[in-house]
Amino acid sequence: MSVNQSARNVRLLIGGVDFTPCLISFQGSDSHLDQSGLITFTGQILLGKALGFTQSLDDRKSPSAFCRGKAVTLDIADTSGQLRRHPRGTLRLLTPKYDTEKQQLTLEVGDLITLLNFKEPTDPGKADNKSNGSNTANSVITKLLSEAGITTVLGGISDTLYNYPLNLSGSYLQSAGKLLYANNKIGWIDNQEQFRITRVNVESTQSLVSLTVGKNELWYRRLGGAESPCEKVKAVGTQMITREIELDNEVTTEQYGSPVILDPDTTGLIIINKTTENQKWDEDEGKFTITSVTEKPWGLIVSRAFWDKFAEPPQLPPELFRLFLGENRIEESQFENVEDGGKLKQRITTFNTDKSQYLAEIEEARPDFIVGNFVGLTNTKVLTETFTYSPKEVLLNKVTQTQELAVTILNGTNENWDDWDTIPEYLTISEYKYEEWKQIDKYTWQYETYTLKPLIKTEGGSTIKYSDDVNDRAKQKLGLTFDSDEKRRSNSGQETPPAAERRPTIKRIEENPVTYTATFQDPCSGKFKQRERTYSVDFLAGITVPNTQFYISSGSSANRQLEAIAKLEGKLLRGRWQGQEMAGAIPNSLLNAYQPLFGVNVTEFDGTAQNYLADGCSWVVTAQKALFSCDGIWVGQSQSAIPVQGAIAITGSTLSINGAIISGAVITPEGNAVVGNVTITPDGSTIINGVTLSADGNVVIPGAVTLPYIEIENLSGGMALGIEFKSYAYLLTTTTSQIQLGLGESGQWSSGFVLPLGIGIGAGFTGDFTSLYWEDVNWGGVDESAWNAIATSPTWESLIWDEVDWDRLL
Repeated sequence: MSVNQSARNVRLLIGGVDFTPCLISFQGSDSHLDQSGLITFTGQILLGKALGFTQSLDDRKSPSAFCRGKAVTLDIADTSGQLRRHPRGTLRLLTPKYDTEKQQLTLEVGDLITLLNFKEPTDPGKADNKSNGSNTANSVITKLLSEAGITTVLGGISDTLYNYPLNLSGSYLQSAGKLLYANNKIGWIDNQEQFRITRVNVESTQSLVSLTVGKNELWYRRLGGAESPCEKVKAVGTQMITREIELDNEVTTEQYGSPVILDPDTTGLIIINKTTENQKWDEDEGKFTITSVTEKPWGLIVSRAFWDKFAEPPQLPPELFRLFLGENRIEESQFENVEDGGKLKQRITTFNTDKSQYLAEIEEARPDFIVGNFVGLTNTKVLTETFTYSPKEVLLNKVTQTQELAVTILNGTNENWDDWDTIPEYLTISEYKYEEWKQIDKYTWQYETYTLKPLIKTEGGSTIKYSDDVNDRAKQKLGLTFDSDEKRRSNSGQETPPAAERRPTIKRIEENPVTYTATFQDPCSGKFKQRERTYSVDFLAGITVPNTQFYISSGSSANRQLEAIAKLEGKLLRGRWQGQEMAGAIPNSLLNAYQPLFGVNVTEFDGTAQNYLADGCSWVVTAQKALFSCDGIWVGQSQSAIPVQGAIAITGSTLSINGAIISGAVITPEGNAVVGNVTITPDGSTIINGVTLSADGNVVIPGAVTLPYIEIENLSGGMALGIEFKSYAYLLTTTTSQIQLGLGESGQWSSGFVLPLGIGIGAGFTGDFTSLYWEDVNWGGVDESAWNAIATSPTWESLIWDEVDWDRLL
């Protein structure tokens, strides 16, 4: 081996100050590709005393020169002598350590991710995705990076949506890395200190570095300590399903009972309660309205005092069973800050009930009052609840005010109705209740409440001597007065205020376990296979479905994420198992176009060319050398690999290098030649990842690449069987039943071709029948020609129905 380790010009700046004369060495390493989703760099810079350099290297004597976070830049010369930024040459100072004996300063340095990875959210709301809508992975990651202190982001994730709370944990950058891993991406800091997001492609044959064993490599040896590959690699995760809820709906419930409660001589079943509830949500006003209408048999609503006014025997019993409108209840809940979860601010419940309920007592005392309608709904009660919260959304107090008709309150109090000229059908306060929660210290809460009621409803109120004047007496009886109070304190959580009631949800989140298994076949046959590996993936993409959809497609974003990760991890196992360690001088191409997992093409002693991805790169820079080394993940063997250097000619239809025409080259209108992932310009330069490089032989056209494994495509299939029965809950004159049957099968095969298949059978029956059983059909009597006519026809349309023997078949 022969590696060019000649001296290179170097420039080192720390906080803008030139420390080049003091530089002894720079070394550091990238992290390996793993489930963190981030490629980070950490390293060391060793500085020594230099002739003519006056600034002290002792961090005690120059404390401001070596503060954490100071910018560190390292430039090295390319082969032409021009200074260029080292691939990992924009760093931050982490910690200094001065050796007094050697008079040397060691600086721990790292990239921006390493510097900021400690930042964790003090407010969980800053990291969590709480939106009711859908946020893209880009927006969530950008928010996390911004909170961590990284504002410049290049690249992104195209279409992954998160429509559920992510409940992120750990640091901002750790959470961002998990999101990147779930989307088959990695994040890293380039040499301009920009956060880049790139896709992980472990099949890439694009080379940025070319090594020839025995010529320009420092070492080339088998990679040790790698985990053995296996036949099956499984990726598992949880898909969050957001199911839309229809709030504006109507629900009717019926309750049945015996008519004996109204007429002892009647048997059977009657409807004793029928409730119809309507819900309506107004997003703009933050108002949720529930209207409940209750119907009951007339005899259960109207007081017995009025039965004879409505009907007389023999019509009376049937009329008592007839459904009659008994109550109408309207509940209006007002929520504040609807977009941020919506806390309940006020709830007003209005009760409209039949007036005969409170007129019964007056009917007995003053039948002359009952002149007009004695039945029908009227507003008899209003319940108002008001809530007050602290800025931290903790309930501070609750006020409950109940209003009822004055006649309802006075009923049962021995009121002298002879003194009244009219019925007091007006609303007045029947109860006022105040509740308050107060935090005494960190662990102790105090609950305090008091209640006001009309004097006549308080303890001892019925024994008071009231005025003979009807107006004064009404004011006395209905006037509010203190009824009761209570105060409790607890440090064990018993008096903690209840959680704020939130706006009705229009979506429900469900968990759906999903799995994808990637299968690989290696050249070694036999049953002695390695155990399968399982990788758990967080933060899979969510999906929103209607409330009525129960089947979730296996082609959803979450399934595609797991498929990509299972295949990635399986290929990494195989690539590392047969990988190589390699090292060499830093070529110009790495100074211009470095990114993690760059391609390396190695020509071995026997002339075969192998393709690798550079993982976990290490870097060394001294005054004498600038080297890199890496763990090469084996991609495969190249056939007819051609380095891009020498005489390059591009015509209207062909590309030739050193006189050899390159097959598969596509000539663009601009006159460039594109071969795979490599673009070659007419002046002989190459373009990789948008960066223009000189044709110095480091970029290689790999030709055909033989993969070290066979990836087996999965065959997906599905089958569904359903049945539904509907019938009335009680007997009328006839019994009618409905039956719906359905059967469906589908499948898809993909292995160089796609063949979708499907079959469906359905039937519906309505009417009266005694049996529908498989055993009831005389299948033995079906003529063989009838079966043949059906069995030989693969599709419904191609069947010759005229030839079917229907009489024998049916």
